Amino acid sequence: MTEANRHRHDERAEKALRWLYGRRAEFEGAGVAESELAAAVGLSDEEATRAVDQLENREAVARIPHHEGDHMGFVLQPARGWGDVCEEFGAGAEGAGAA
Repeated sequence: MTEANRHRHDERAEKALRWLYGRRAEFEGAGVAESELAAAVGLSDEEATRAVDQLENREAVARIPHHEGDHMGFVLQPARGWGDVCEEFGAGAEGAGAA
């Protein structure tokens, strides 16, 4: 990923990305419920929605409609830009280990 493409998201989106990256196995498998995100990263529902909007625009995540009983929600799953996110976080971890 080029330097120009990095950090196209704000602090809220960064928190969401780090949480999703930490739960990669679940996220890359069945996905995680968008409704879990706000409480998990300490954001309001509105802030979490805006963060996911940014990540969806960046194509890091995709919202998949999900029906559970009478409740309609979204499951977050990786989109085509997720690989770039993993590279970005992986490079950060390597750089931190080298310091």
